[in-house]
Amino acid sequence: MRPALILGSLLIAANANADFLGLTAEVGSFSPDADTTAASTGSSITSNNMDADSGTYYGIAFEHPIPLIPNVRIQGTELETDGTNDGTATEVDMSHTDFTAYYELLDGLLWLSLDAGVSFRQYDGTVSIAGSETDLDETVPMFYAAPAFSIPGTGLAVVGEFKVGSFDDKDVTDTTIKVKWESPFLVGVEAGYRTHDIDFENVSGRDVVSKNSGVFLGVNFDI
Repeated sequence: MRPALILGSLLIAANANADFLGLTAEVGSFSPDADTTAASTGSSITSNNMDADSGTYYGIAFEHPIPLIPNVRIQGTELETDGTNDGTATEVDMSHTDFTAYYELLDGLLWLSLDAGVSFRQYDGTVSIAGSETDLDETVPMFYAAPAFSIPGTGLAVVGEFKVGSFDDKDVTDTTIKVKWESPFLVGVEAGYRTHDIDFENVSGRDVVSKNSGVFLGVNFDI
């Protein structure tokens, strides 16, 4: 509910300033398959028979005409896995929020566009092994790039989004490919495939390696 309320409030506010600001938003459901290994640092006991739960994703991007000042995008994803291995119950919550500052390097040149910048991903989750829970509270800086190809006269676009970062023994790679349709009636639809890989060492005494890949479906708004 919370992401939907935020999106609704921002869309109403932005509509009154459409001549000065651009706003895009999306919200939907991500349904990944999980390949996750979690263990106490230095331990030979691991848990890797884990399943991923479907979770909500959302995104809001603000664009403006002011030179040199980057545009801003905020995104969030609920991402949880759980399972057991040799009787050991394990849960890993990798939910996160991205704060991205980017520039439009290409904007409609031969139906192509390209955004590039930097993202800071804040993981706000937990790792629980055999009932012992620790926080997964980490910030990872990442390079951000988002190329897109629009099909003239259709409202359709093929969009890629790539984020990669490494900091303090924490590696993240996040890749999204989607097709979206921008409706003349404000609300469009989108569908695609996303891969989220992390390799974290010694996060509050836990090592986590996880690959979550799957489809997503949502709606988008473009003002």
